[in-house]
Amino acid sequence: MGINSKIAKIPFFVLYLIIATLVSLNWIKVIIFQKDFENFRSTQPWDYYISSFAVQTLGVTHQQYFLFALPLILLGLYGLFKILGNLLDKDKKTNINGGNHIAIIALLLVLPGVLNISKYVDMGKQTHLLIGIILVFLFSVWSWMDEKIYKSK
Repeated sequence: MGINSKIAKIPFFVLYLIIATLVSLNWIKVIIFQKDFENFRSTQPWDYYISSFAVQTLGVTHQQYFLFALPLILLGLYGLFKILGNLLDKDKKTNINGGNHIAIIALLLVLPGVLNISKYVDMGKQTHLLIGIILVFLFSVWSWMDEKIYKSK
């Protein structure tokens, strides 16, 4: 039994809860412990620019923005995972469960940032993103090899 079959057996909601927990912990860490939001610019620039836009436009603090945006981000992630998963499920000759596969990819992208890997391995400004991309690449190769074995049977 290959990696794709094992991932397909995990309920999607369990994988989503793991990702939602990791994203929530990361955002709570930002909300509570971030004193200078300029530092946030280098670690998570996309979130920084969106929050800065909300601060300037709506007149709220960065913390208030993050508290408001967290549920929206989690709902958006759920919808995105489901849509992309349904697109992957269109192929009937595969042993991949689309939603679970997308959730694992997202988990591999998020995990290095949440675990603060850049503190231990320094490869530049976006170390956590680079490590996440490497993990996704390795997972994709492993999954592709498993899929090739499955289709040859």
